[in-house]
Amino acid sequence: MGVQSAMTNAARVIWVILFWVLPFVVSANADGIVSQVVSAPVAANGILRDERSGINIYLQTDQVRGLDFMDPKIPGYGLPPGGSMEVEMVSGFQRDKTIPLDDKSILLVVGTPQQGVPDEVTKHTISEGENENTFVIKTSGPDGLRPDQLISPAPGAAEDPIRAKGIKIIHVGRVRAFVSRGERGVVAVRIKDRSGNVIARGSADVEFFAKPSPQIFLTNIPHGQRNHNWQRLGPGQVVGAANNTLPLPLLLYDRNEGLERMGIVGAGVLSKAQLIAAKFEMPLSYGTDVAALIFRDTDEDKVLNPATDQVIGIVREEIPEGASGQQLLTPLVNEMPFLSVHTSNFNERAGHTVGGAIMQVVYIAGDTPGIYRLSFSMFSKPGDMTSPTSPPAVYTVVVE
Repeated sequence: MGVQSAMTNAARVIWVILFWVLPFVVSANADGIVSQVVSAPVAANGILRDERSGINIYLQTDQVRGLDFMDPKIPGYGLPPGGSMEVEMVSGFQRDKTIPLDDKSILLVVGTPQQGVPDEVTKHTISEGENENTFVIKTSGPDGLRPDQLISPAPGAAEDPIRAKGIKIIHVGRVRAFVSRGERGVVAVRIKDRSGNVIARGSADVEFFAKPSPQIFLTNIPHGQRNHNWQRLGPGQVVGAANNTLPLPLLLYDRNEGLERMGIVGAGVLSKAQLIAAKFEMPLSYGTDVAALIFRDTDEDKVLNPATDQVIGIVREEIPEGASGQQLLTPLVNEMPFLSVHTSNFNERAGHTVGGAIMQVVYIAGDTPGIYRLSFSMFSKPGDMTSPTSPPAVYTVVVE
């Protein structure tokens, strides 16, 4: 209980508000318009070797690279009139020919996490290309697919302060037509004009997991699929309490074996300040960018205590130079930490199809305007802070 009491009085006001709003291996090589390939955030085993593939292909431009391209202020890609996009599973992916390459097995996404634009909205067509491992997405209207027309119909998207527009991510594996084979896979994306000339291209590879391990992903299952990423607020304000902000949700899987969808229930974070107050020692090799550690309430007393509960993950942060005052916290409801719960508590259908458990966190912004990035990773061996970590799930917060 002493650790929980380390939260500030200002923060306590925030957690009451939350009560009312309740109801990856990164690419080693990437180029061109593709920045990375990661596991899809709706499948625990999306990049597990010899399992059905579920991946997200992140796009970028020459001007805006990497995760910065996910900023909803930045428009994504469209397709020119009469043009097309090809998505090729170049190597490392074995095709199941009984599953067609159509709108059931690929989805265009306007941002992260996972606001999709289905073909019934844009009237684009999806079919198999010149080889059995290639999707072809074609336009049907005279204007092609303009980025400003590509807006997600997700119920909560209409409430986003800034609507995400244009293609930024390609999700392969709604129905999983491929199996991951070997050590890594390679994918390629090409955009063509009316005459079939390639006007933009890129490729990237992704390393497959050799064995199951805990995983963590961004998710927008809570709050009607609103975009929880790239939220904006003022210095010292709190993501999850400030006007037009929401708590940051994360999807937790205990392991990614076969069709396993077991979630990690009873998890939350303890900030660096809380850990210092508890005299909890972290390995010296961690450096200074640790924002928090993720714990699971293993003694089931409904609170987090680093002396008795199991450490299962780590959160690192990138902050503007000289920033101070930022803190990542587990919200409190009725003076008790609101720890992770089964996904079905937020959405019964998602609980059945996606599984896992959802943990929410709130973030007190620092005193300096700029970009704050929080990278959440799970230890491959729960309780062992020296074990390898999972690919990070990264939230970006903008302080203005």
